[in-house]
Amino acid sequence: HLQNLKEFGIGFSTVDNIEDKAFERMFNVKKFLIFETEMSRLSKGAFTDMHGLVTLYLFNNKLGEIEEGAFNSSPNLIELHLYRNKLTKIPKNLLARSLLLEAVYLNENALVDLDDGTFKGLSKLKALHLESNRLVTLPPQIFLDLSSLTVLHLENNAIKDIPSGLFAKLENLQHLYLSTNKLGSLPSDIFKHTTRMETIDLSNNQLRNLDGIFTGLAKLDRLVLARNGLSSISDGTFSDCTKLSHLDFTENEIERITPGMFAGLGELKKVVFHTNKVSTVEPASFDGLIELDTLSLEKNKLKSLPLGVFDKNAKLESLYLAANEIDHLEKGFFDNLSNLVHLDLDSNKIKHFEPGTFNGLRQLKSLYFSNNYLSSITPKMFEGLSSLTYLLISNNPIGSIACEALEDLPALDSIMIQNVNVEEFPSGCFSSLKNAEYLTISKSKLKRLNKGMFVGLEKVKGLHLSENHIYQIEAGTFEGLDEVTALFLHQNQLSEVKGEMFTGLLKVNMFSLSDNKIASIDPSIFKLFPNLQLLYLGQNKLQKLKGDEFTNAPKLTALDLAMNDIETLPTDIFKPLTSLLTLNLAFNKLGTLQKGSIPIIPQLESLRLDENGVGDVKPGTFDGFGSLLELDLSNNTLKHVNVEMFQGLTKMHSLNLEHNEISDLSPDVFNNLPALTRVRLEGNKLGADVMDAIKKKYPEPEPIVIS
Repeated sequence: HLQNLKEFGIGFSTVDNIEDKAFERMFNVKKFLIFETEMSRLSKGAFTDMHGLVTLYLFNNKLGEIEEGAFNSSPNLIELHLYRNKLTKIPKNLLARSLLLEAVYLNENALVDLDDGTFKGLSKLKALHLESNRLVTLPPQIFLDLSSLTVLHLENNAIKDIPSGLFAKLENLQHLYLSTNKLGSLPSDIFKHTTRMETIDLSNNQLRNLDGIFTGLAKLDRLVLARNGLSSISDGTFSDCTKLSHLDFTENEIERITPGMFAGLGELKKVVFHTNKVSTVEPASFDGLIELDTLSLEKNKLKSLPLGVFDKNAKLESLYLAANEIDHLEKGFFDNLSNLVHLDLDSNKIKHFEPGTFNGLRQLKSLYFSNNYLSSITPKMFEGLSSLTYLLISNNPIGSIACEALEDLPALDSIMIQNVNVEEFPSGCFSSLKNAEYLTISKSKLKRLNKGMFVGLEKVKGLHLSENHIYQIEAGTFEGLDEVTALFLHQNQLSEVKGEMFTGLLKVNMFSLSDNKIASIDPSIFKLFPNLQLLYLGQNKLQKLKGDEFTNAPKLTALDLAMNDIETLPTDIFKPLTSLLTLNLAFNKLGTLQKGSIPIIPQLESLRLDENGVGDVKPGTFDGFGSLLELDLSNNTLKHVNVEMFQGLTKMHSLNLEHNEISDLSPDVFNNLPALTRVRLEGNKLGADVMDAIKKKYPEPEPIVIS
């Protein structure tokens, strides 16, 4: 029934040769695929009977040669996909009888040159992909017959120059991609006949002059000139591009911005000068850009901007001024930017914001001013920012924060204070932030948490207080934080935790106390966290545990006790944890494991015991761990593995024994573990034959390809 077949494919195969008439009698196949094979050559007789072929995919093969005439029997081809092969040449007349072609994909091959007749007669072709080859030049007449072409991809080649009339007959061309080539210049009349052009990408070349190139491109919408060698833009360069909405100068060497460079660009919405050498923006430079909504001046050499430079840009929504040398912004600078939503002032030299600086920014949602020289947050600094929802105060030498400054931020949803020199906050400091849901104070010199510090934060869900110097928490500090679900106090200086410290946190389900100096745990503390599920106590000083620590934490699903120098575990310590699924005991000192070393947790699914100095695992160690799915014993000192070690772990599918001292192991040693699918043994003293046998028996999972 091959004559009735409509679609057919060969993929992920070792097929390396397609014989003549291999697809005999497949007259009606319309879509045919050959992909991920070893095929290196396609003869002219391969598709002799495939007269009905409309779409042909020959991709991701080792195809280096196609014989001329290979597609002659398929005159109805509309789409031809020959990408990701090893083609170095296309026979001159390969497509001579494929006159109905609308899309040709020759990208990601090794084409060095093309014959000027390669695409002769393809008057219906709309899309041509030649990107990611090794093309250096293009014959002047190669696109002569492509009168219907709308999309042309030539990016990522090695093209050094473009012949003057190369695009002369492409009157319907709309999208041209020439990025990542070696173009040093372009003929001034290169786009003379392509008046319907909407997108031109010339990024990643070596262009230094654009004079006269863009004449007549009245429909051009997007122009990308990033990563060239442009140092200046002549007045009127884009004056004919009256529909241009996106202009990108990223990573050039432009030193000065003038009004004339934007002449005629009244519809421009986005302009990017990221990473140039701009030191001067002339007054009125942006006055004609009345539709501008995004302006990036990041990473330049600006020390100041003229007052009123954005007065005519009332529609501006995003302004990026980061990574310059701006040391001062005059009051009134933003007065006419009432629609601005995002303002980035990171990495400048600003020492102070005068009261009223942000007065006109009624719609501003996010403000960034990290890595500046502000020494304090002063009253009225944020005056006018009534819509601000996100504020990051980071990496400034801030020694004081006036709580009154926050009173001007009623809409704030998230506030992050990082890398400041503030040791404590007075009572009620955040009380005006009635809508805040996330508060972060981290990587700072905060030492004490005082009662009343968080009063008023009724809606806060996430409280991040990590990486500070907190050594003291006053009783009642967290009272009123009824909505907090996650509390992070890791990397501080806490030496004890008592119940009275944490009253008011009934909804907390995640609690991190890792990397402190905690030597003991008061069991009553967890009565205050009736919904606690995730508890992180790693990297503390919990050497000796009494056994009653987790009596009041029955809902725990994950417990981290890593890096505590624990040598033994009390018999009933985990008995109350009837929901525990994940236990991390890595980087302790448990040594030899035997029955009782790890108190039984019947429902446990994941157990980490790496870096524990485990030299032996005695029979019975894992009795009662019938639900365990993953076990990590890596980076220990195990020398041998025997059948009894893992007796009873019938559900375990992953076992990590990497970086031990195992020198003798039979591939059959895990036969009593029926669910095991992954065994990791790298970094031991096993021979290559044993490793190969294990990898064969427990292969790494293959990626699933969905077509």
